[in-house]
Amino acid sequence: MKARVVDSDPRWEEEGLYWAQRIRDILNGCVLDIDHIGSTAVPGLAAKDVIDIQTLAYDLDEAQPAIAALKSAGFLVDLTKRGETPRPGYPDHPDCWDRLLFRGPRGERPVILHLREVNTAGARVPLLLRDFLRADDLVREQYGALKLGLARYVESERGYQAMKQPFVAVTLRLAEAWAERTRWRLGQSDA
Repeated sequence: MKARVVDSDPRWEEEGLYWAQRIRDILNGCVLDIDHIGSTAVPGLAAKDVIDIQTLAYDLDEAQPAIAALKSAGFLVDLTKRGETPRPGYPDHPDCWDRLLFRGPRGERPVILHLREVNTAGARVPLLLRDFLRADDLVREQYGALKLGLARYVESERGYQAMKQPFVAVTLRLAEAWAERTRWRLGQSDA
């Protein structure tokens, strides 16, 4: 299946905050921070029309109450990613990159929920990338153009993901330099 990337939609910001709050209500204290992440969280960035939400737990192995609450609300367990390959330049301890993925309830707007452990590189990187792309107009425009071009010419989702990874790797290095220069820190959670 081909990746479907569209121009930025100003409604994404409001939808992301709505879903973050809705998930906060569903989880009722089972997790810590809840944030709108991914390309739809960056105004002006082309993206797949899917809202990505990140929730953070102390320990994925003890997240059963959160998992049960999400399932009761119609979220579908999509995939467990344990021991993912670390990103270059980041800790190589595989647990840093573990996550549980859920798809939003059937019949509603596409949502992917990423449940990760707090204080890991895997939890920090999506927020850093989001904030850097919000702050840097040139990199945001280049990333959007790349994504639109890849979606037009690459025949599979897997190929699309693989071909954008070098740009993302370079962008993360730029984001880390930006974070150091600006003394960026994780901000207040969206919900």
